[in-house]
Amino acid sequence: MPKNTYMGKLLTTTVLFWAIFTNTVSAQYYYKDIMSNKQLMADMAVYKDHKISNIEVKSFEADDQPSKGFYCEKKISKNFRQIETYTRSFVTTKSILTTSFDGKGLLVKSVDSSDVSVSTSDYKYDSVGNISSITSDSRSSDDDFTTSLVETHKYVYDSTGKLQKMLRIKNTTDTTEIDFVVDPKGNITDEIEVAVYGNHYYYYYDTLNRLTDIVRYNIVKQKMLPDFIFEYNDDGQLEKMVATQEGVNANYFVWTYLYDGQLRIKEKCYSKENELLGYFEYEYE
Repeated sequence: MPKNTYMGKLLTTTVLFWAIFTNTVSAQYYYKDIMSNKQLMADMAVYKDHKISNIEVKSFEADDQPSKGFYCEKKISKNFRQIETYTRSFVTTKSILTTSFDGKGLLVKSVDSSDVSVSTSDYKYDSVGNISSITSDSRSSDDDFTTSLVETHKYVYDSTGKLQKMLRIKNTTDTTEIDFVVDPKGNITDEIEVAVYGNHYYYYYDTLNRLTDIVRYNIVKQKMLPDFIFEYNDDGQLEKMVATQEGVNANYFVWTYLYDGQLRIKEKCYSKENELLGYFEYEYE
């Protein structure tokens, strides 16, 4: 296939992205387990529509210079049922993320491996396509010891298909219940961890039922603050995201997105002072 060049989905520096992502979605299970995975499946459907077989991600610093040592490439199988993502940077080890889909386009498995760790997640669905369980097996090792964690998320729905709760089970013994509140439109509005000092997240939507805010009470600042804010363009695509880090000196970062048709072509990250921190570009073929 002749090469079609697009400027694509970016992330800034690898360290910055993962610091933000891991801090802000350590909980928020509805967003991470359900909404984010639906977006991943929608992305695969777009790749299939455009007959994309390979995506090269290029990272740049704020001065437009390529990020030192960064490499990221996605290889998509001919039947559009698997994506292999190869990543490395000057501060991270080489890693391979393999995501697999079934014939209906549902995400069924992901394997994230590096030189020191392997994390495998298996996804199950009910008869109408709702996620029913996610089982993740994470193993890491170094010269001194090996650690292992198996965590299962079991989702429960009522007779009308509305999400009621999730049971988070660690190593088959430690169980925590997460309850959900659903509005008359079917949107999840509350995610409540049933535990002492458990997190309570609030989800807000616009008139088109698109997620606009994920909010929780900040104990340090003693007020409600957003973890995420989302804005959309006229085509309904995510145009801007504000992501907040945890901690006493919590910082936030602003991400902006540019598209060419269905394909996201550029992604920039700014500090709260509106200073450009970096960006990524994709080349599709």
